[in-house]
Amino acid sequence: MKDKKISIKESFNLGKGWNLMIFAILAMLVTNAGVNDGLNVALPAIAKGAGLDYEVCLAMGTVAGFVGVAMMLVIAKFRDRFGGRKVSAVLFIIFGLTFYFLFLRAANIVMYALSQCIMVSCGQGCFYLCTGPMQSDWFPRKRGVVNGISTIGANIGTAVLAPLMTFLLGRAEYKVSLSVFAAAAVVLGIYAFVTLRDNPMDAGMYPDNVSKEKYETEYKDISDKDDYVSDWTISKMLKCKEVWIAAIVPGFITLGLLGIITQFVQRNVYLGLSTDMAVGAMTVAGLIGIIGSYGIGYIDTKIGTKKACMIYCGVFAFGILLNLLASFWPPLVYASIFIVGFSLGGSTNMSLSFPASIFGVLDYPKVNGVIFPINYCIGCLNFVVNAVVMKLTGSLTGAYIVFFCLFLVNILIVAATEEGKWDKLKHPELMNGGEKKQ
Repeated sequence: MKDKKISIKESFNLGKGWNLMIFAILAMLVTNAGVNDGLNVALPAIAKGAGLDYEVCLAMGTVAGFVGVAMMLVIAKFRDRFGGRKVSAVLFIIFGLTFYFLFLRAANIVMYALSQCIMVSCGQGCFYLCTGPMQSDWFPRKRGVVNGISTIGANIGTAVLAPLMTFLLGRAEYKVSLSVFAAAAVVLGIYAFVTLRDNPMDAGMYPDNVSKEKYETEYKDISDKDDYVSDWTISKMLKCKEVWIAAIVPGFITLGLLGIITQFVQRNVYLGLSTDMAVGAMTVAGLIGIIGSYGIGYIDTKIGTKKACMIYCGVFAFGILLNLLASFWPPLVYASIFIVGFSLGGSTNMSLSFPASIFGVLDYPKVNGVIFPINYCIGCLNFVVNAVVMKLTGSLTGAYIVFFCLFLVNILIVAATEEGKWDKLKHPELMNGGEKKQ
């Protein structure tokens, strides 16, 4: 397949692939209502209404993260057997039922912890293990920009979930008002089953929404993809250096992003902003992140994932540096809010795109079943880093320095990594170790 660059106009020409984009955007938004941004509003209401300890409930997020890692290995197996469409539909129906019957009606810490474990597993597993690989299948050339579009749901969540959920809570008690997200999840599950297809050809569309003529001349190397069976085993993956690199790089990005953004309000208040201004800055950052999500994805498609990842890490590191320097010159905090906000969308994008750029469209779905859980484990350490540094130094400055250094290390790792090293479409000789269905 020829590696041609695309225009901005062409990047939005996704045809029936917009069904997948709509699902991915809304799925990430609804997921964040139950396990990420939405907890800023929902958890205090649930803890107060059910008489639960807020701090203990908050700690269940870390437990759910590691339980989710184990469940993602199981979800990947189901995805391989039944396909991303069916598994996505089932996962989101389970998510919605859990949101309504366990999360909103948690009467004790066990019910709340169980709800978080299920919702983290279903929400993250659906996006990263089902729709992510589907996007790579549907849009092999437009993968970067498509990832950028599909991930804006997270940024929309950062910008709108807190005020939206606050508005809903003002209209009725949380068990009733927030149930809209449970209903939305079930509807999304049904939508996925009805509209999504694992392969664009099954939907009557050629990959990247190209014409039949273009497909037959430029996409011959992926035309028999459906007959391919990956030869990657878990043992082989764990022994492969690039598997660990493909997990560590986005893992460091996720660790840095979560470490920065979960304490962004507290950090900016420390730098002199009022609480209201610091909270408003989060909304602004989320809105800017919508632009950043597409922008980073477009750069990915335009110049390649390796260069895009290095640029992204450099930009994010610069934003963190400005925030650190704001301790000496406060106006820099505003510039840091803009740059960090722009960088919000790149974390999810690179979690999808970077592994695919190394292993290619043929093996990416299989290897990502191991890569993403490792990536997610690294990201979950953000709470530990912030807590330890706060304990040792009494401020978040040390943690921000750690995250700044991680992004610089990432640049060096990516620079030394060969793009497409295990991509069998680029290196047909690797097919000797593969297997074809009979």
